[in-house]
Amino acid sequence: MARVRLLWVLAGALLLGGCVMPTGTDVIVDRRGANFFTGTAILLEISEDRQSCRVAARNNTLFVEKRWVPCRYVHATRVFGG
Repeated sequence: MARVRLLWVLAGALLLGGCVMPTGTDVIVDRRGANFFTGTAILLEISEDRQSCRVAARNNTLFVEKRWVPCRYVHATRVFGG
């Protein structure tokens, strides 16, 4: 019984670890830059030469992936309102 509970706790931790989006700046990544996900992404960091951006985004199976993509495909989201 204790093993079953432990397995459930470990499985839950693994699922939550891959499903929680980190904090950062909301961005949009062109499909040309990264076609591994759908929707918006979070900008995590920019390389020293400002050519590569590390983003976190949900892939097609809704798990969060962190990848380096060319910064030319990363765009700020627009803020509407006054």
